[in-house]
Amino acid sequence: MTDLSDVRARAWETRRARYGQRGHAGSYSRNTAERGALGLVMRLLNEGVLSEGQVCRATQLDRGTVRAMADAAGEA
Repeated sequence: MTDLSDVRARAWETRRARYGQRGHAGSYSRNTAERGALGLVMRLLNEGVLSEGQVCRATQLDRGTVRAMADAAGEA
């Protein structure tokens, strides 16, 4: 019977050899849900479902930031 910790250690050695010290090619951001929700809010703002004021209150961002984010989301 093989010890699972040895198997995991060898797997990480292989990953680090291939992808570098972190063991993966990209970043594993843990706040993707927040970005996704914010992207949805910006889309709803651009579609006219939400007002700029509603978005400002919900996100606690100032109007300048909300406008810049909505413009960036509209260009994507």
